[in-house]
Amino acid sequence: MILKKSIALFSALTLVFTMLSCEEDNSADNSVPNYVGLESYYTIELSDGETVTAEGRILASETSGTDRTYNLIVDASSTHGAANYSVPATVTIPAGEKEGVYEVTIVGNSLVDGNKIVVRLDTDATLNQNTFYGTYSGGVLTGVSTSKTTFNLYRPCASTRVRLSITFDNYPEETAWELYDSSFNLIDSGGFNPAGTAITGYAALGFADRSTFSVVKCMAPGTYTFVIYDDYGDGMYTSPTVSGTYSMNNLNNGAALFSGGGDFGAFSEHEFVIE
Repeated sequence: MILKKSIALFSALTLVFTMLSCEEDNSADNSVPNYVGLESYYTIELSDGETVTAEGRILASETSGTDRTYNLIVDASSTHGAANYSVPATVTIPAGEKEGVYEVTIVGNSLVDGNKIVVRLDTDATLNQNTFYGTYSGGVLTGVSTSKTTFNLYRPCASTRVRLSITFDNYPEETAWELYDSSFNLIDSGGFNPAGTAITGYAALGFADRSTFSVVKCMAPGTYTFVIYDDYGDGMYTSPTVSGTYSMNNLNNGAALFSGGGDFGAFSEHEFVIE
């Protein structure tokens, strides 16, 4: 096998926020009584070691004559290191308003593309937290979650951001992969020893049977080849009911670049193009 190499796929940009929500309040279009929820999704770009402040919003379907304060909790599904962010304990919707804001301080230490900070509202039986409530921008509905906001963290990317996902069968220790450029130079890989000469798999990296490995990458335009390997030679295929899958998707436009099932034998190869 070709020796494992690494390349710098990420370029420096300023902080960018992509908010899948809106600034326009059209709550009259919704018949949801006593709703209070958090905006569902933010994409935050920051460089290694950089500190940024991200703003989240809480939205209500009705106004109140007094300030309303709600408890914020960091959800256990968060993957960014707890020492590298700060979330306030509460968020307030001012009197007469239908929304409030809170600030999350994030540090790009130990940064892994695709890390996330998930903030949720403390459970409140007096609120409607189990019904979809939407706001509108230019007539387009944009969703608000019932109780959670996810801050998705990425290094800056000047070209195309993609996500590689691999769901294992019952033997993650047998799976490895390589990624080549158009000249067949190895630019990334996973599941190999440091020398890139032997498959060590993903069990040694803490991945359980049937779990999913996912990584986000920034890739320049060009033609690439992805190869997935199984050390035992039977693919990620334990049985007809326990079979792995793998895929890569263009996160800029949502397009699938390639995908495959677990029954591929010793290896499977896919060529794809980033435009």
